[in-house]
Amino acid sequence: MQKVTFLCLTALLTLSSTLAGCSQGSSTDAGGTKGKEPAASQPNTAAPKKNDPVTLRMTYWAGSQLTVDKNNAVIELFQKANPNIKIEAEYYAGDAYNDKINVQAASNSLPDIVRVDYSQIQNYVNKGILKPLDDYIANKTIDMTGVAEVNMKGGIINGKTYGINIGNNALVMFYDPEKLEKAGVKAPGPDYTWDQYEKDLQTIKDKLNIYGDTHMMQSHFEVWLRQQGKSFYNKAQDALGYDDDKLFIDYMNLQLNWQKKGIISPIGVELEVRGLEDGPFPKGQAAFGGFSYWSNHADIMETQLKKPLGYAMYPGSGDGKGMYMKPSFFHGIAASSKHPEEAAKFIEFFTNNLDAAKSLNAYFGMPYHPKLIAGMQNSFSDTQKRVSQYLQTVEKHSSVIDPPAPVAGSEVGKIFTNIRAEVFYEKITPQQAAEKFRKEANAVLAKKK
Repeated sequence: MQKVTFLCLTALLTLSSTLAGCSQGSSTDAGGTKGKEPAASQPNTAAPKKNDPVTLRMTYWAGSQLTVDKNNAVIELFQKANPNIKIEAEYYAGDAYNDKINVQAASNSLPDIVRVDYSQIQNYVNKGILKPLDDYIANKTIDMTGVAEVNMKGGIINGKTYGINIGNNALVMFYDPEKLEKAGVKAPGPDYTWDQYEKDLQTIKDKLNIYGDTHMMQSHFEVWLRQQGKSFYNKAQDALGYDDDKLFIDYMNLQLNWQKKGIISPIGVELEVRGLEDGPFPKGQAAFGGFSYWSNHADIMETQLKKPLGYAMYPGSGDGKGMYMKPSFFHGIAASSKHPEEAAKFIEFFTNNLDAAKSLNAYFGMPYHPKLIAGMQNSFSDTQKRVSQYLQTVEKHSSVIDPPAPVAGSEVGKIFTNIRAEVFYEKITPQQAAEKFRKEANAVLAKKK
């Protein structure tokens, strides 16, 4: 993925697997549209014969020309393999993408193939935009044989599959193997505990006189809650998902203890972080990098530090409750499509074809189909091989991803960030913070439901 620079801490904390960009590109390559709106789909009452020419429309979010180029490359490969099927692709950047989908749905002019972000799939299903894909999976038009269930769950709404994940990412705690070895600390494995993590932070401070790690973020708290069988939001998403504030208090007290021991970096240092290359870990000032990083940041981190790194799940994840796989995007078929069978064939090709996977080179997240993981080993960089191995570990120790955040999620995130800063600057106690967060978060969630 391309490098992304952030201008503030809030933006850094909301970085996910979604590809970032600032402007919509244009393309006249295969599958590209330039300077004009595509014609609305017209009713087609006659079912096409097997090899009759078919034109499919596709829409996707693109914030950079590289995204367009990657998409066009797969379209070219697909069209060569399926000469009777032509793909006409259109793309939009930023909020314009979802706005366009809604307008097209209202006017019955949706493209056949729709790329969907995880945050929107529930919304699209509720509006009747997407067609269930279960029949195409059952007859192996979309062949998901051998794929672990955790890689499919994000696209399943109300028991039906509406989206096929096009690539995986996962939260990761980076670590510097050289620093851990020098301090005599064993590399963390799947059964790494919070108690052992705290001991290791202290050992690193004592032996190397550097920070063990940073304070934890909202992403850590969400995993912390999942480890206790709770969630950040309730099912209705109109309030927080945990009733016992002790979970919040314990989470904050744990870090206050680390802060007083000096085994994590000062909160003031962390609030000045301005990008992925910035901060204690990428500057070599800490042995662990748990600063809300994702597996798709691995190349940036290894390039910055000029060395291979280790990748670990968050402490306490060995029981399989806390961690989860994050889909980068889904492909779905519009409910109004006149050519769903051909659209399913394209989704299968994009998801499971080895030549397509090599062309994408994990740009939209790492492939997860067993045959692709095996087939990509010779073309993966060393970093990609390590990321692939890490994601296979996460896959074995994951539970189903939580539903997408509600509309008020970004505002709740700001409230959490501000209150955690008050705690770590010791302006309020964890008990006061828990009450304040619940009151303010629930008010926002109830109002914007």
